[in-house]
Amino acid sequence: MWRAIILGAILTACGGGGNGGSYNSSSETVQTVSARMELAPYRWKGAPDSVEAWVAEYGGRLLSREKEEDRAYSYTLRIPTPKTEAFLAKVRRLGIVLSERTNLVDITKEAMDIESRLKIKEEAVERLQNLLRQARTPSEILEAEKALQTALSERDELRSQYENRRLLAEYIRLDLVLRNLRYVEYSQGGSYWLQLWRSVESGWDGFVYFTFALAYLWWLWLLIAILIFVLWRRQRRFNKAA
Repeated sequence: MWRAIILGAILTACGGGGNGGSYNSSSETVQTVSARMELAPYRWKGAPDSVEAWVAEYGGRLLSREKEEDRAYSYTLRIPTPKTEAFLAKVRRLGIVLSERTNLVDITKEAMDIESRLKIKEEAVERLQNLLRQARTPSEILEAEKALQTALSERDELRSQYENRRLLAEYIRLDLVLRNLRYVEYSQGGSYWLQLWRSVESGWDGFVYFTFALAYLWWLWLLIAILIFVLWRRQRRFNKAA
């Protein structure tokens, strides 16, 4: 009899009893927003520091940060939804927006399901606690405690899922990439004159490297000059003998 009571409580907690699965405490739509932006700051130095300072200013969180030499910074951010537009407007003023997109996902059904299961689990925990208080024999106490621990663990997991869904609705996830304007191609939104300067700069760098290579191989050029001089002297002597 005791085991049947505990089993019934567990089955009810899992949604196997009654119509608890239809519980709905809220009819509001729950949506999550994720966004991605690639931007080339006009001033590369200082731009990453500005972004990180604004994240803190607007109550956001820096989830990850990666640096690709002097070419790019990649951020994963979480920004409070009400402050997102103000934050993005500030970031856009840093430079040229290369790309921007937003993804909206409706998680209302998922959130309602978790909320419903959590309510059922809370009720099951309360019933098992009452059963534990009524237990008299050691075996009854052991079975009730075991069932209660399982229910508490499952309830805590549902609470964690519920809190995660709440955070998803209250914050947006933003993948932000800052690209050094020097390395942004014209087809991606880079400036024509900047690309022209890069070509000139690359040509100058090539000339400098070539000059260093000539200087480094001075012994080879000296050897070639000596060889040419020797061949020229031999040819001159041969002509005089003829």
